[in-house]
Amino acid sequence: MELSIIIVNFNSLTFIKKCIESMFSMLETKDFKWEVVVVDNNSTDGSIDYFKNLQSQFDNFNVIASSHNSGFAKASNIGAGSASGEFLLFLNPDTEFIETGMQKVLDFFNSKNKIEKIGIVGAKLLNPDNSIQHSCRSFPTLARQFFESYFLYRIFSRSKIFGSYFLSGWNHESIRKVDWLSGAFMLIKKEVFEIIGGFDEDYFMYSEDADICLRLSRAGFKNYYFSQYSIRHDDGAVASGNKALRNSQIWRSRRLYFLKNYSLRHALLESYLFFLGVINRLLVFSLILVFKPKNRIYKERVSSEARTFKLYFSRKV
Repeated sequence: MELSIIIVNFNSLTFIKKCIESMFSMLETKDFKWEVVVVDNNSTDGSIDYFKNLQSQFDNFNVIASSHNSGFAKASNIGAGSASGEFLLFLNPDTEFIETGMQKVLDFFNSKNKIEKIGIVGAKLLNPDNSIQHSCRSFPTLARQFFESYFLYRIFSRSKIFGSYFLSGWNHESIRKVDWLSGAFMLIKKEVFEIIGGFDEDYFMYSEDADICLRLSRAGFKNYYFSQYSIRHDDGAVASGNKALRNSQIWRSRRLYFLKNYSLRHALLESYLFFLGVINRLLVFSLILVFKPKNRIYKERVSSEARTFKLYFSRKV
């Protein structure tokens, strides 16, 4: 088996159906052998019945049903443990294959791996409107968090300094060595994944992708963005029903990232800067509402940022 595609699912039936259908439509079977391993985190939306039906139809489709929601990192490790492919492709359920040619991603990995140690290769991710998604970034730093919290990365998006986290001054149309890549599409050799220890299971969701890329980088591996292959990614669609919960989890995970990879002081400063970002967004959105009191979008944004505070501080951190 050459490729194992690992998808973690939690109540994402609407999205993962489209993902799997596109996969069976677009992935080549004559060029390489592949399988799908879905780890379901105790979904209640009928996902399991759908997966079991697929499993009865296709020899290369496997589902692992968890008795509880163990988070993305742990579920991904469970999927990797049962995978038989030489390569592991970690894929989000809200992605969609839109072209054939996955073989060229594998070929790129193999050719580069002859020259230098390759950790992870990511593809070009497109938003639902086909605009380019910033799916590869520079490693998080306190300075970059400051730029994000004070909107400097938006005001000076073309700046190599202020836009450095999202690499927004680059058009994402060329192959490039990068710091880290989105967990929505991460290709890695199973052997390397095991050597590095897999995803850190202390992360429930978010920042586990940046963390594994940093560990790979420190171990001498290189991570690449491969612009010659695209998939569509409806970023945040699965969590769109509760943006406050998503933001509070991002906040918590970023703090953990700095605690694990730097120091307690860095983690506290990161958390404070993220806190300031929430405050700044609350102020800006509230000010807009003064002049546009009936604007539904900004009403929702103010409410979401306020709930982010409540959720973050209402849980053990």
